[in-house]
Amino acid sequence: MLNPFFIQGTSSEQGLVQDLINEQLKIYGIEVYYMPRQIVTEGKIIKEVLYSKFTNAFPIEAYLVNYEGFDPNSILMSKFGVKVTDEMTLIISKERFDTYIGELMKDIDLVKNALRPNEGDLIYIPLSDSFMEIKYVENRKPFYQLQKNYVYELRCELYELEDEEVNTTIEGIDKSLKGIGYESELQLSGIGVTATATTTLVSGGVQTVTVINGGYRYYSTPSINVSSPLSGVKSRVVGVMTSKSALLSSKSIDKIYIEDPGTGYDYNRPPVVTFSGGEGYNASAIVGIATTGSIGPISLTNTGQGYVIEPTVTISGPVSGGTTAIAKAFLNGVGGISTIRIINAGYGYTTVPTVTISAGSTVSSGNYIFGETVTGSISGAVGLVKSWDAETKVLKVSGFGTAFITGDVVVGTASTSIYIIKDSGDFETAQEYDSSDDIQDEFDDIVEFTEINPFGEV
Repeated sequence: MLNPFFIQGTSSEQGLVQDLINEQLKIYGIEVYYMPRQIVTEGKIIKEVLYSKFTNAFPIEAYLVNYEGFDPNSILMSKFGVKVTDEMTLIISKERFDTYIGELMKDIDLVKNALRPNEGDLIYIPLSDSFMEIKYVENRKPFYQLQKNYVYELRCELYELEDEEVNTTIEGIDKSLKGIGYESELQLSGIGVTATATTTLVSGGVQTVTVINGGYRYYSTPSINVSSPLSGVKSRVVGVMTSKSALLSSKSIDKIYIEDPGTGYDYNRPPVVTFSGGEGYNASAIVGIATTGSIGPISLTNTGQGYVIEPTVTISGPVSGGTTAIAKAFLNGVGGISTIRIINAGYGYTTVPTVTISAGSTVSSGNYIFGETVTGSISGAVGLVKSWDAETKVLKVSGFGTAFITGDVVVGTASTSIYIIKDSGDFETAQEYDSSDDIQDEFDDIVEFTEINPFGEV
């Protein structure tokens, strides 16, 4: 028989129990921050979250049920490395959440449900400087004491950052995530300087070198020799390799560029092209000789700076008819041009042509702000700034699904900073709770794997 001195469900009885629970949580609990998930993009079929963000954090007292610490069986060893899956159970006041956080969540865009804590929301624990993700919310335990529930039990696991944006403007929280997540290191380019070059006019030079058979089973670029003229300057050429689809570890010759057309070659007796080295065979090419004036070697007078993609090289055409020369620039890896090679030396020139090189990047201004969103102009990639070094122009960002590419103009939404990407690395895990990268580095020093089949090629 129930106690006759209690009516079992009046508002005053329920309020007394709730007040006692609230007071206990404030005495024995710890302060945490509740971070509601804002779902930006959701799948249409099974409603999976494709992109979300956390821009708010609300302090609240919580009781740590597993007071001895994280789950002792939370460290797993797998073929992917050591993985930490710490778990904890927290209890928060239902009244405190409903009247405080719940009311504030109603005014936040993209929050799915403001009536209770949601699975997928985050709890930041200042005590351990860690983020826990809510995996399950138990809202009926204890079960309807005095016909009402008074607490939420939050079962949480250690949070693993994926494609979410975290920018709460609370310095302690945002900086804790600075080195965690999927990061890409972008080498940006500063203000560019346009490269300049000159050429000369030659007679009897090599106009073109055409690959007839690229050959096969080349494991390195062979030396390519153009036979000497009866009298004059010998031509110099260089080959560019390409992989055969059926033989991934061997290559063939794709193109041959002219570094020096030479002089004194006879149109009726073209030189012979031979290949040596590289372990391959059966490559062949033919040479075309300019009957009248063609360009000579192209010399750089200024290598330029700020180039992220190969610039366009334009050579003026012959005045009285003929074929305009064509050339291609190659970068040196530090934003300048290493050399310019000739594809077609042209013919019919009577005066030395001019060589014009397109301008390098002039996109360079501002300083990125930690936590701001940046976008790529070509790839459409979106990232969150983790760090920015103005001196070296290295920008580290966490990505939201699409990788940045070379040539992207990266614009900061808050700082309006704008630079162009000279080089970008692949996205890689930078999860501080995961030791797989360290294990892999140690393992590579012991065992070496290559793409070459040790049993030979078919």
